[in-house]
Amino acid sequence: MKVFKIFEPISGLLLKSLGILDKFGFTVDEIKKYSHPREDYFKISEKFPIFAVADGVTLEYSGGKYPNPSGAGEVAKIFCEAVIKETEKSYSRFAVSDIKKVFIKANFAVGKYNCSQGRIKKKLNYLDFDLFAATAAFVVIKNNCVYWASMCDSSVIHFNKSGKLKFYSPDCWPNLRKNLPAGWAEIPENERIKIIRKVYRNGIDGKGNLIGYGVVTGEKIAEKYLNCGKFAVEAGDMIAVLSDGFENYMKLPEFIDMFKKWQNGLGNQVKRFTAKKSLSDPKNFGHERTLIVVKI
Repeated sequence: MKVFKIFEPISGLLLKSLGILDKFGFTVDEIKKYSHPREDYFKISEKFPIFAVADGVTLEYSGGKYPNPSGAGEVAKIFCEAVIKETEKSYSRFAVSDIKKVFIKANFAVGKYNCSQGRIKKKLNYLDFDLFAATAAFVVIKNNCVYWASMCDSSVIHFNKSGKLKFYSPDCWPNLRKNLPAGWAEIPENERIKIIRKVYRNGIDGKGNLIGYGVVTGEKIAEKYLNCGKFAVEAGDMIAVLSDGFENYMKLPEFIDMFKKWQNGLGNQVKRFTAKKSLSDPKNFGHERTLIVVKI
């Protein structure tokens, strides 16, 4: 089994090109030096083939520069570390039923952190004071089977040894898209953000139906949005666990081909590739990103 891992931050110049720093009043010199606080995190077990990735959800921020370190980044770290810790305890007997048990414990750890920061529902304004949250994905490999979990747009992907796509964890947005009200685009942006977080984040209707999207917040209701399962793998297959910053890269045959070949200097090959793509098309390829690839 071979393991590749990479985390790539986003630079101030790329954030400038995306129009993100302008609203905070940064000078040109500050933009050149700026490094956005890390909000992606990954963790790999040193004992067993267990891999976790999480992506802290960036919040709006009023009153100056974005907090560093980021609370969302801390939540991503807490979740990944809890997943590894809890899965190591049950690895010898791990089954599909254990996936949700691990998620529940890791999500609970995130809830404890939110409470410690005073981020409880009655105090939230759902804009610049909101729950710290993260998208997440993890896999456990055992006896030629992959046990997987995903929440929102952190993903698990399975390619065979020829690079053919065999599995992609579910899209997280269909429920939200079909439930947004008429005239949604005419609502002011800040109001849309607050409605999304208050109503649709981990949202259910009166009958218990999913109406939005799920993220790790520590809320028990988030469990309903967990996607998970099991699939078999063969020698040469590749399993990817990633944050959404790598999503568009995984659609490029030339990118997947690097992992099929798995040559010496793979890390440098990937870095050269992503550097070029992120500069040429920052909107689609220039975001903070984390990727783990496991070759069976």
